[in-house]
Amino acid sequence: MKYIVGMTIPEKLTALRQQLLEYQLDAYIVPSTDPHQSEYPAPRWASREWLSGFTGSAGTMVVTLHEARLWTDSRYFLQAEQELAGSGIQLMKLKTPHTPEYAEWLTDHLLSGQTVGVDGRIFSAHAAQRLEKKLKKAGLHLRTDHDLIDFIWKDRPDLPNRPVSEHLADFSGERWEDRLDQLLAWMQEQDLDYYLVSALDELAWLLNLRGTDIDFNPLMVGYFIAGRRGDHAVFAEQTDALSGWADKLPGLQRLPYREASHFLRRLNAEDADIGFDPTTTSVFLARAAGGKDAANFPSPIPRWKAKKNPTALGHLREVMAHDAVALLRLRRWLDGAVGEGVTEYEVGEKLADFRAQYDNYVSESFNPIVGYGANGAIVHYHATAEDSATVKAEGILLVDSGGQYHNGTTDITRTFAVGTPTEAQRLHFTLVLQGHIDLAMARFPTGTSGVQLDVLARRPLWLHELNYGHGTGHGVGFFLNVHEGPAGISPNPLSPTAQHALEPGMVLSNEPGYYRDGEYGIRTENLVVVTESDREGWLYFETITLFPIDRRLIDTSLLTVAQLGWLNDYHRLVWEKVSPLLDGDELEWLRRECATL
Repeated sequence: MKYIVGMTIPEKLTALRQQLLEYQLDAYIVPSTDPHQSEYPAPRWASREWLSGFTGSAGTMVVTLHEARLWTDSRYFLQAEQELAGSGIQLMKLKTPHTPEYAEWLTDHLLSGQTVGVDGRIFSAHAAQRLEKKLKKAGLHLRTDHDLIDFIWKDRPDLPNRPVSEHLADFSGERWEDRLDQLLAWMQEQDLDYYLVSALDELAWLLNLRGTDIDFNPLMVGYFIAGRRGDHAVFAEQTDALSGWADKLPGLQRLPYREASHFLRRLNAEDADIGFDPTTTSVFLARAAGGKDAANFPSPIPRWKAKKNPTALGHLREVMAHDAVALLRLRRWLDGAVGEGVTEYEVGEKLADFRAQYDNYVSESFNPIVGYGANGAIVHYHATAEDSATVKAEGILLVDSGGQYHNGTTDITRTFAVGTPTEAQRLHFTLVLQGHIDLAMARFPTGTSGVQLDVLARRPLWLHELNYGHGTGHGVGFFLNVHEGPAGISPNPLSPTAQHALEPGMVLSNEPGYYRDGEYGIRTENLVVVTESDREGWLYFETITLFPIDRRLIDTSLLTVAQLGWLNDYHRLVWEKVSPLLDGDELEWLRRECATL
C-alpha cells in the first residue's frame, strides 16, 4: 500500500488494521523494544510511541480489527491517561485488580485457530517462547515474520549512524582486550565456538566503545560476535568510524548492521556451536543462529559490568562532587528565578547548562523530570517547551536528573520547597526521607537480594498507610545506561533484578517517594555502592551522591537519633567533598545547607 504522511492516531490504527487483513492476522503486538531489547530505543524503533502517542519508556500495545489497548505500569498511569485521551486506545493498568496481562487478554478475546503477529526483529527469543506457549494453550498461533509498522510509517528514521569513540582504560579501569579475553575464557568453559553479544550496553562495556546513536545513552547500535579462534565480527552502520579501534584487533571483520543474520546462518550451516542470550537476542537472529537447537546461554556480561572496579568507583566519586556543583548552581538560580515566570522546561535546560560546565560532561543521562505541584505526582513526567507549567513561589518542585560524563553516570532526585511548605508536605517528605535513610544505613549478609531490603524504605510510609508504586532502586552503569541489571531493589518477588544477590561494586539508586495525585510528588534519590564490611560475610551501602537535602521540608521531630545522626554525617560528607570546588557566595550557601540539624 502507499505510505501515508501526517496521519492521526486513528488513521494509523486504520492503516495497521488494513495490514492485518492483508497478512491474515487477527491481532498485532507492538512492544516498546528494539532488536537489542533496549529500554530506550533509537528513533527508528519507536514504533509503539509513533502508533499510540504514548511517550513513556515502558508499554505494550495490542491492536485487533476492532480494539486497541496499551498496557503500562504504575509509573505511567497518569501520563498514559493524558496522552491516550481521544486516541481510541484503551489504557490497561498493569498489576491492578481485574487487569489481565496482554497475553491473557489475547487468549480471552480471540478464538481458537486465530493468529497473533509481532515483529520478530524486535521481539526477544525468550519473550516469543513464553508468548507462544500461552497462546498455544488457547489454540492460537504466533507469527513473527512481518514488521507491519514499516508498511505504514513513511518517514520512519533510518538506522542510526552516529560517531563512535573508545572509552579509555584510564576511565574504565580495564582494557577492552582483557574483557574480551574474559569472555573467550567463559566461552571455552561453555564449549562455545561463537557468542553473539546483542545488548548494546554489553557491547559498549565489553569493547570499551561509546556511541551517540541513542539520546542519553552513550551507545552504538550494533552486534558483536566473538569467535573462540579470534575470528570476531562487529556489525554496525558506522564501520568506518571503528577503523582506529578495529585495527587493534587483528582478524576482526567489520560488516554492515543488517548482515548479522547472514553471518549467523553461515556459521550455523558450518555446525558451529553458537551461543546467545535469549532475553536480549531477537527471534529473527536466534533462528539464524540455529533456533531451538542453538546454545541458549544467559550472558555473563551484565554481572561483570555491574561490579565496578576501584578505578571506575574512584572516578564516580569524583564526578559526584562536580555534579553537585551543577545542582547547587541550579538551586541558587532557582531561588531568584521563581516568581519571574520560569517554567519546568527552562529549569531542566538550565541544569543541563550547569552540568556542561564540567570538562568531562557528555550529555544528560535521561530526560530530566522537573515536576512542579501536581506534575510532580506523575512519576516519569516530562515537560516540553510547548507544554510546561510555570514554577510559582509556593508548593514544592521535584527535580530528577542525571548526567553522562566520561568518568561516570549520575542520577539524583531532590524535592525542593519553592514556597512555605504545608505540614502535610513536611510530613510526607520526612517519611520518605526516613525510608531513604533506613535503607542507606542497612547492613546485610552476603547473598541478600533487593527484594529483602525494599521494605526498609517503605516502612515509615506504611506506618501511615501510605506507599509508592515504583521500585526503590535500580542499577546504574558507568558512563553507560542509567538503568542496568542484573540487580535492583523492588518489592516484586517475581522480578529477576529484585531476586539477584547484591554484590560488592554494584552501584544502585536509593529512591523512595510519595505521590499525591493532583497535588504534589516527593522523591529523594542518591546513588549507593554495595561495599564489603570489615566483618567477613557482611555488606553495606556507601552513599556517593553529594547534595544537601532541603532542610525546610524536614520535620526533625519525626527522626530517630540514628536517622538524624546519619543526616548530619551525610551533610558533613557533602561539605567535605564539594566545598573545595567552591568559593564566595556558593561556598557560604553550601555551608548553610550542610549545617548540623
